[in-house]
Amino acid sequence: MFNNPDLERQYLRLTNLIRNTRDSFEPDDELQSHLAKYLCILCSGFLENALKITLSDFAEQRTGDEMILSYLKSQLQRINNPNSGKIRDTTKIFSPILEERLNTFMQVNDKSSAINYIIKDRHKIAHGKDSDITIRKIEEYFTKVVKVFVFIEQDLLTNARA
Repeated sequence: MFNNPDLERQYLRLTNLIRNTRDSFEPDDELQSHLAKYLCILCSGFLENALKITLSDFAEQRTGDEMILSYLKSQLQRINNPNSGKIRDTTKIFSPILEERLNTFMQVNDKSSAINYIIKDRHKIAHGKDSDITIRKIEEYFTKVVKVFVFIEQDLLTNARA
């Protein structure tokens, strides 16, 4: 699914964890509820990593200048809790045209909202607040997140060749 092997491994690991958690417990099981919170945090980490890795890989393909590449990677490492707005803003730095296409793509089937819910719930969980996140919601949100980053990766690859 992803061109970067590290991102692909993280994707497969999360997909398997979500499926195993969903299939191993009853929906009202308290342990499943706790695992859903854990998976929400992992999905949030995937969001951060996917943004950094995808754009870093693109920058590596496009520039041979180590100083510029080093600067771009250091700026990408500073991004935390990338909600849909941060993702759009960051892609806009690389390509305003990509940001426009991404914005349109993210509005279809509430992909933008799925990203924001993961970040919002991660924040609640990390600060000890109640969260109503479930395995089903995580699975739905994660599927949408993956679609967004596949879109970004494919768009950057397509335009990099142009």
